Amino acid sequence: MIITKEMLNEKVPKDKMPTRLDSALNLYTNIHYKDKTGILVYNTNPDTWNCLYSFYELNHKFTIDNYKFHTENPTFKELIEEYKSIYHKMYEQEKGYTKETRIHTLKEEFKKTFQLNNVTINDELEPIFELKFSKSKNVWTLYYFENYVANKIDNINVLLNQNLYEQKILPLDSSITTIYGITITSNIPYLFSIQTNIEKLNNNLIECEK
Repeated sequence: MIITKEMLNEKVPKDKMPTRLDSALNLYTNIHYKDKTGILVYNTNPDTWNCLYSFYELNHKFTIDNYKFHTENPTFKELIEEYKSIYHKMYEQEKGYTKETRIHTLKEEFKKTFQLNNVTINDELEPIFELKFSKSKNVWTLYYFENYVANKIDNINVLLNQNLYEQKILPLDSSITTIYGITITSNIPYLFSIQTNIEKLNNNLIECEK
């Protein structure tokens, strides 16, 4: 479940209390190509997940297993505030993964994955917190998604023609939850439901040659 602003003062259900913290850095690329406009999404693990994602960087992510929240019977806001506190202390201060470092890492992993020359990130979208049951770990997990937009890719045609993952162009429409029967990860439609995100994505549209 995506934790929306309307939910912040609600209590977290006791049977959904997370014991694991996780995160991902997401990079959105909004393109106009062959009469289609939208973000590039990838099916990175069709055999296991079979789900469409924006590009994400997981090699340097923040994660904690067997975590016990200090607040008893917390609201969603208190849950998020504690996550932010431990994230800042352990990930940013102790490990040195500041925002600048994270953006650099995201760009470098994106370039390495798709053999790209140069990528520029211009804007940050709204971050997303999601409470979700992790089937692989068999626990409830509180996820933090940090979202950025690329506004320039030097050799965009290399990305458009990459063969590493199945790739689709997803319109910026929050009502779309599947493409050709493949599910879109739940944080993307929610991200599209926020008008400021749509404006930033459109402001960073990359025009591609046909």
